[in-house]
Amino acid sequence: MAEIARIEVFLDGQTEPLQVLTQAPYTLELDPRQFSPGDHHLTVHVVYTNGDFHRFFYAFTVQERNETFVGYLNRAPVSAPVQVHLIDPAEQTIAAVKPNAFVHGVLPALFFLLIAGVATWFAYIGDKPVQDHVTDIEPVAAAAVSGAPSSEEVGSPGAAPDGQALYKQHCATCHGPEGQGQGDVFPALAGNTNLADLEMVMDVVLHGRQGTAMVPWGQQMSDDEIAAVINYILSAWGNDFGTVTPDDIAQRR
Repeated sequence: MAEIARIEVFLDGQTEPLQVLTQAPYTLELDPRQFSPGDHHLTVHVVYTNGDFHRFFYAFTVQERNETFVGYLNRAPVSAPVQVHLIDPAEQTIAAVKPNAFVHGVLPALFFLLIAGVATWFAYIGDKPVQDHVTDIEPVAAAAVSGAPSSEEVGSPGAAPDGQALYKQHCATCHGPEGQGQGDVFPALAGNTNLADLEMVMDVVLHGRQGTAMVPWGQQMSDDEIAAVINYILSAWGNDFGTVTPDDIAQRR
């Protein structure tokens, strides 16, 4: 695979990059005290030396706590090459305190033993899916995580793609498990009459939309998968906006 030429990071849909990263490891540190309270998002453009281009989306929330703004990362793509770190204002105070032998020596060892014990227990009871419980995350994001499809939902190799399962896996975090959207950043899909323009829908799903948080899925999903998820959106939640075929998707690429 080609090497990364540069990484451009855009904040909240702005046209000028917040930062441009050119040297690995690609790490972005953000101070929550520099942002207004509320929800924010980062659009990360990864440009490769061979001209390929990928886009990734991160979401985070800033809240005021004890008269100081603190941040929580709500969404980070697993495959993205950029690590986003929201600085904890308390870290500056902690760094000035002399390390405690118990906290920095004994506790990590106990924590390691605890993790090893939990891993052994899960290995003993078998391959039972485990749901992580995460606090301080938007309700819609938590709902999307709890509704993530299992391997059975996605389907076995050779089976027709499950549009509903693909929607839960790739779309529900932003547009909501019931297509209700999230404010102005992620439009609602339930009852959205713009979906009647099938060519526009295919283009947006395939290529994303410049200047928004919508990422292109054409490089990550096949024609069959994109057709399946679009047809699910066109017919779910009371929608009735027609259907598309994998051939239609191939022609729009």
